[in-house]
Amino acid sequence: MDDQSFLDRKYFIDSSVYNCPFCNRRNVRYSLTSTNYFDWNNRRRCYVYLVQCTSCEKKSMHLSFSMLRPDAGGMWFDFEKYEVDNEIFYSVPTSFFIVDSRIPRTLRELITESEGCLKMNYLTGASACMRKAIYELLVNEKVEGPDYQTRIKTLKQKYESIDPGYFDVLAHIQDMTSDKIHEQSWDKWDSPTLVLINETLKSIFYEMYVLPIKKKERRLAIEKLRHAVKQEKPKEQEN
Repeated sequence: MDDQSFLDRKYFIDSSVYNCPFCNRRNVRYSLTSTNYFDWNNRRRCYVYLVQCTSCEKKSMHLSFSMLRPDAGGMWFDFEKYEVDNEIFYSVPTSFFIVDSRIPRTLRELITESEGCLKMNYLTGASACMRKAIYELLVNEKVEGPDYQTRIKTLKQKYESIDPGYFDVLAHIQDMTSDKIHEQSWDKWDSPTLVLINETLKSIFYEMYVLPIKKKERRLAIEKLRHAVKQEKPKEQEN
């Protein structure tokens, strides 16, 4: 079977299943409870979608410039016509992946803001957030060195279990040569570059801050089962 783990990082998987940002359940059913719109400006209309999790019953809000329902009375997203996650430029809460509390708050907020700017095609704002996210990552990991390239190399050596290609992407970013981020000291990045950096950082954050905790939780669960089996065996021998 093909690897479909990428679905765990999506908000909406299909017209009835999504990853809930509240109860953190994956592949849970949802319902589109309400749709409305407002005038973004004289020429553009913005649609508001309220989505409710069938498990925890909490509602999330999503904004898009597209009418994502197949018809005016439909109560589901039209996945035959749209890749819904790409059409939504703002959600509350943010995406299932970024909202994970195990990722440091500053990094989560910067990635979230960058994604919002990118979806609105605000490339200067997205570029600033990406640069700041890289800078904060290095500060958070207490990585030191005389220059940017050295710091990324040190971070790469610190996390040898993470795919080195992720750090190579960061190491080859142009205009990341200063310790400080100044809005007027660099040009904005283009959209493909921003998408690449954004996805790379999300993967690094997941490997650094989420996956180790999940592995620890699995180990503890297995140890608990092993302990239960050991406790059960003497009883069987007595019988």
